[in-house]
Amino acid sequence: MRWLLAASLLLAAPAGAEQPAGEPFRATHAAQGLAVTLELAAVAGGPAVAGEPALLRLRFATGGDPAGPPARFLRPAAWAERDAGRSASCHDRVQGLLQPRIGLRAEADFNAWQLAVLADNGALHVLDPLGGSARSRLLAVVNLRGRGAALAVDAARDAAFVSVPAAGEIVEVDTLRWIERRRIAAGDAPGALLADADGATLWAAAGEAVLRIDRASGEVRARLPVGFAPRAVVPLGPGAVLAAGEGGAALLRGHAALQLPGLGDGFAAAAWSPLAEVAVLLDARAGRLLAVTTEGQPAGLWQVAPGAAEVALDPTGRLALVPEPGEAQVTVVDLARGAVAHRVALDGAAPAGIGFSRTQAFVRSADGARIALLPLAALAGDAPPAVAWISAGDAGMQDAAGPTVLPAPDGNAMLIADGAQPLVHVYTEGMAAPSGTLRGPPGRALALLPVDRALREVAPGLHEAVTIFPRAGRHALPVMLQGGGFLHCFAVEIGGGPPEPLSARLGFDLAAPDRLVAGAPALLRLRLRGPEEAAAAWMGAADLRARLVQFDGHWQEVVALRPVGDGVYAAEAVAPPRAGPLLLHLESGSLGLRPGTLPHLNLRVGAP
Repeated sequence: MRWLLAASLLLAAPAGAEQPAGEPFRATHAAQGLAVTLELAAVAGGPAVAGEPALLRLRFATGGDPAGPPARFLRPAAWAERDAGRSASCHDRVQGLLQPRIGLRAEADFNAWQLAVLADNGALHVLDPLGGSARSRLLAVVNLRGRGAALAVDAARDAAFVSVPAAGEIVEVDTLRWIERRRIAAGDAPGALLADADGATLWAAAGEAVLRIDRASGEVRARLPVGFAPRAVVPLGPGAVLAAGEGGAALLRGHAALQLPGLGDGFAAAAWSPLAEVAVLLDARAGRLLAVTTEGQPAGLWQVAPGAAEVALDPTGRLALVPEPGEAQVTVVDLARGAVAHRVALDGAAPAGIGFSRTQAFVRSADGARIALLPLAALAGDAPPAVAWISAGDAGMQDAAGPTVLPAPDGNAMLIADGAQPLVHVYTEGMAAPSGTLRGPPGRALALLPVDRALREVAPGLHEAVTIFPRAGRHALPVMLQGGGFLHCFAVEIGGGPPEPLSARLGFDLAAPDRLVAGAPALLRLRLRGPEEAAAAWMGAADLRARLVQFDGHWQEVVALRPVGDGVYAAEAVAPPRAGPLLLHLESGSLGLRPGTLPHLNLRVGAP
């Protein structure tokens, strides 16, 4: 049986792919009736450089002509990995990226999403869901220096904001790098947050005022007294904001705050419906739900149970759902009809919070792990909706600081924070229970924030994504269509950053033998590749070693490799004891090679 080796086809840049100095990268490849033009540039302009945001654009045109009509409704996938002189076909590169090994993941994944978890231990933990569910790795931890009270994200999803009452600050987090960008002094116990859709303003409740914060500078441009402590800050049409709390409500526009005494008080929550163009306020003390126009005038009133937990709007903005723990039910108000559509009994469960998929409402319990599933189509109709149940974890959710049930960005699953443990349950609709679990570091989740890093179709045939390349140098950028039809690896040079170490510019493959047999000594020959200007170093390394590992039987051996000329190294009497998979790592102190520095070879040993 032959060793399983990568194909010998080399990554090749298409003709005309080299960009002029100082210009963004641009290249086109035509195949399978499509012409794909790749453009890569720094978000700030000019060529992409390591450590700074870069914008990837993929244009798909029909007929194999870059100027042809756009090809729409495609599902492209793309990655970027350091080339490092590795010989591999484009197909093999993609296979390796689709089945990543620990420490050998793509440097940029344009199909991925990440999950930020606001925990009760005063930190924001960022997880990378490996394969979408069931496994995760910790990407970053942002120390907030106190427990977060509210979480908000801007429309572009390149910044998140967390209010920290004990510190009197709002922490702004760069969601591309997952680092603290700045700390904004807010004064008295900042709470509810709202990032304007235009990206220019952040609104924050602080004490008995609402702060108007300039997003670009982080400066507090206005402190607008409202006379009460706002529990919610929500949009109220273009340029306007509604603040509501137990002491009343106020309309904020520009640098002015207008009290709205006619609306009453006792407000515990609020939400904005762009469909109905009203804000919906929950008066939990008096047991009423109030609709307010963009001018601050009442437009509708419905009775709910006193002590209601929140108000949540479905993705269309048509249905307002109010969980009522004391009544063990959810009241559903249809804003299109202006009437209570349903009061859904929940079999004694006390509802505490609600999240939505495209088709269902997920109603959490305060006193248990059961979650009620209500079909949205039925809630908009006249017939009583059927209630289905699932369980996630062992405890209900208490004192959340934001969404704890919401869809993953790819739309294929729901994310459900565990009420007691550092877990996020992944639920696929139609299943009777969660299909996987993402494990985070210690700390119970108070809110979840999924951030989509995948390509998006922003115009017919044009897909975009933003990323940061951590290192400079030559990269392979595979582009494929999900479902088949197009596959090509572009060669892209990323500038900037510190000089590359020699170890990052090396590659190797097998020269001999074609076959290894368990227990039979054989001559091992490897061919090392690297930059010509450093050939003396990598062709004559006296300390190069091969580490051979077989997990079956826990066997490993380190063998010395001697240079025999032309970049080829040899070792004699290599005899793995068992048939089956064999991993080969290269190590060298003089070349800076440690296990995992270079991709290992996946080999197979035959039976005698």
